[in-house]
Amino acid sequence: MTLNEIRQQLKTIRLYYMHKAKLDAAFETLPHRAATLVDEYAAMIGEAPLDLYMIYCKLYVDGLTQEATAEELKYCPEYIRQKNKRLLLFFQKKLNEREVE
Repeated sequence: MTLNEIRQQLKTIRLYYMHKAKLDAAFETLPHRAATLVDEYAAMIGEAPLDLYMIYCKLYVDGLTQEATAEELKYCPEYIRQKNKRLLLFFQKKLNEREVE
């Protein structure tokens, strides 16, 4: 899977978490692939180093920007960009491992 495909999936996950209560109620009536996608990424991030887990939570669960994440965690924005890149590579590795199995 390409990094751009992962970015698109992460945008879907961010949107899901922004509207979680409404979407969970809707998914009970009409299932959607987004629920499965959220679960897949939750399983993968559970195996990530704690620093990447924290970045995932801030950027994609809490929906913060990289700049807001940097401010909240007391890091420079470039450090958060680097961590996000490592997070994307982590997901790419995990997804590629699943494809091989």
